[in-house]
This record gives sequence, structure tokens and C-alpha cells, in this order.
Amino acid sequence: MARVEQIGDATLYLGDCLEILPTLGRVDAVVTDPPYGISYRHGARRGGKLMGTDGMAIAGDDQPFDPTPFLIFDECLFWGAEHFKTRLPEGGRWLVWNKRRVGVVRDQGCVENAWCSNDGVTRLIDHPWDGADLGPERGTPRVHSNQKPIDVMRWSIGFVEGQTILDPYMGSGTTGIACVSLGRPFVGIEIEATHFESACRRIEEAYRQPRLFAEPAPKPKQVELL
Repeated sequence: MARVEQIGDATLYLGDCLEILPTLGRVDAVVTDPPYGISYRHGARRGGKLMGTDGMAIAGDDQPFDPTPFLIFDECLFWGAEHFKTRLPEGGRWLVWNKRRVGVVRDQGCVENAWCSNDGVTRLIDHPWDGADLGPERGTPRVHSNQKPIDVMRWSIGFVEGQTILDPYMGSGTTGIACVSLGRPFVGIEIEATHFESACRRIEEAYRQPRLFAEPAPKPKQVELL
């Protein structure tokens, strides 16, 4: 059974996205940062010891990612798509996020890439984001080891036309926060309970922002069990 929370125009599911997907109503576009199938475990190592994170493995990342179940939707946007590009249809466009701050040498890659099913030229966004340096989000807690910047997700959502956005690998809810700021309905699915709780809290806080919404955010409530 899946737990379901309704927060404003955001519907959040705790469970396996492949099991929940057939039960969903109308969704216009998928925008997500899925497991890449590379068995990634976050955190730099020093002397063989994991430093600075809990080293939590990403659910589903031990198997090659298959985008096929999500390609049924009118529009799709996948971050990390270079890791499974042979499974994507022809066409579309690439989006590039440059996370390197000028003058800083990064141990890891300087960019991340997303594939969008809508045709067009490659576009790039510059948004420094490195370890504890969270750019414009500096001072806010980082609640997910692979957390994306809100501004980058807001920018990427601008490349899909559909209003109702699905993130089947919601994590801590950054895509949902971006949808709140854009006034788009959001459907999120997350399999890890800890990340799900973070997403509920962060999306509720996003609805409370007075610069975005005049009315107070509705309290999250459990609406059904599947």
C-alpha cells in the first residue's frame, strides 16, 4: 500500500514508482533525476574513509536504468541521461548545467546533462554548486546527497509545455518546489521514507512563502491508501 499526501496542488506518493504509475491520473510531462544505474555512493573518500556523508546508496542504482515506462508520456526530461542514452529515442535536445565556480578545480565533473524529448538546440545554465557551496541556497540544509538546485530544476521545467509535472524519483522534493514556484501541479513518487518526509516538509514550506502565495499552505494530509 502506498501512502499519499496532498499538499496544495502537489500529490506525493511513498512507494515504488513502477507500481504506482498505472494508478495515476492525468500527467502531462515527466521531469526527473532518476538512478543512473552506476552504483553511485555519494561522498569524497580520504584514506579510504567516506567523509562528510552517510554514504547512503541510491535505491535502484545497482541496475541499469530503463526509461521506457516513462516514455509513454507526452514530454520527458531526464537528468543524467548520458548514462542511458542508448535507451532513448532519436531526436530531442540536451540541457547542460555548469556547476563549476570560476577559478575552482573540481574533483568530480563540472557539468551535468539532461535529455528532453522536445526538439531544440542545446542550452546551458551556469549555477555554481559544489559540496557545501550551495550558491543562492547557501545557508539552507542539504537534505539529500544528490540534491539539485531549485533554480536549475525551475529552469529545466521551462523546457516542457505540459502543466502537470511528474517526478517518479522525487528524492527530497526539489522538482516539486520548482513546480510550486511556477504554479504547476505536481505529482511526486519516492521509495525512501526519509527522503519522502523531507519532500513533504520542503514542499509545504514552499507553499508558505509569501512572495509566491497569498494564502497559507494547506496542511499535508493522508488522502488514501493504495
